[in-house]
Amino acid sequence: MFVRENRVAITIYVYYYRFITTEEIFLKMELSDFDLISNRADAYLDGINSHVQNFKEEFSKPDFHMRYSKKTVESFPYLSRNAVEKAMVQMEEDGYQFTRKANGNLDSFSLQDVIAIYEQRKVPKYREKHSKGFVAYFNNLKGGAGKTSACVNTIHAIRTEPTLIHHDIRGLVIDLDPQASATMFLKSRLAVGGQPFTAAKAMFNKNLTREELLRDYVFETDVPGVYIVPAAIDDAFLTTSWLDECEHRLDGQEPHSLLQQNIIEKLQGDFDLITVDSGPHMDYFLLNGIVAADALVIPLPPSPVDFHSSLKYLSQIKILMRYLTEQDINVSGKEMIGFMNKFSPHILQHQESLSGATICLGEKMLDAHIPELSGFQRCGVTLDTVISVDPSMYDGGRGALKSAQDAIYAFSRSFFARTQLIRSRQS
Repeated sequence: MFVRENRVAITIYVYYYRFITTEEIFLKMELSDFDLISNRADAYLDGINSHVQNFKEEFSKPDFHMRYSKKTVESFPYLSRNAVEKAMVQMEEDGYQFTRKANGNLDSFSLQDVIAIYEQRKVPKYREKHSKGFVAYFNNLKGGAGKTSACVNTIHAIRTEPTLIHHDIRGLVIDLDPQASATMFLKSRLAVGGQPFTAAKAMFNKNLTREELLRDYVFETDVPGVYIVPAAIDDAFLTTSWLDECEHRLDGQEPHSLLQQNIIEKLQGDFDLITVDSGPHMDYFLLNGIVAADALVIPLPPSPVDFHSSLKYLSQIKILMRYLTEQDINVSGKEMIGFMNKFSPHILQHQESLSGATICLGEKMLDAHIPELSGFQRCGVTLDTVISVDPSMYDGGRGALKSAQDAIYAFSRSFFARTQLIRSRQS
């Protein structure tokens, strides 16, 4: 079956790689050359990371940059001018401190201020309706489909989108990609060098308690209320010995359910939306993501080659589901959410891809897309999302950044509404 064939393929690949390395490459390159190149790469990565961090520390604000004017907050759902003023009076009487100017006038509201106002008004939070977080697995075997960018931008947007703030959605990203791309976006200092507390390592430690996971493995991102469990490059070696690790370290624990049992079930009460990001590989990370997910979220890039490869993945999902069923894993009730990513509505080929995706996925397609905008690309330079980036540090026009923010907010509203529909069906 799938895993048996995969193990054979991996064994052949590892053997072939070792053979080629030993017999050919080592004849041309001394081992010391490998050490030198590796050390240079480590130093260069560390230099990039240090430059970005130093730049942020020197020029960015110590707190999350996004602020909301009083007039803006008064227009938010379930609020009004009188409601906000009454809440502020009662909160300050109870000792809450808003940021005010020297003359005593209100400066503006932080994200935490707005959430506190909703709390004072006793507007129900997401967690009061759902005791467990929704698990969305962003996946596609086509490299470059934009899984990571969509994942990290979406979860930051859902946390801060004005019509969703009252939900006080606590977000968690679980990075299963050894390339650590999501980690670079959300907590870049953790993505360089060895990292002892990664999602993959937590998956192979069934004795970790909820408290230990929250203390050692969960890190807050630049947007308050959104966290990440990081990844590291050495996690990739686990894929070559997965079954042996399960047998010897986990007493034969079911190998496809490590993510669900050892991480998500322990943290599902602490977070309202849990997103999982993995690399474009047919491996145990992929299978664990599928098992743990309430919904498989599949970005579909519209360019012909990328879209064709994405359709190949869609055609193989049924095989993965059958395989998991044969392993006595219940995959019934899992949903799928498809959307166009890097989409330009004015390009005919993109429109044709959208039509094809809608034919294939039907009602599983979102009615919103993530467009191909410079704002998303430029924010990657400073290892930010379009939400977390401080506008004073954005290397581009403010209009372009605003366009990207508006686009991801529109997408996040559609995405969140779809998760709510799915939850209503599952209850």
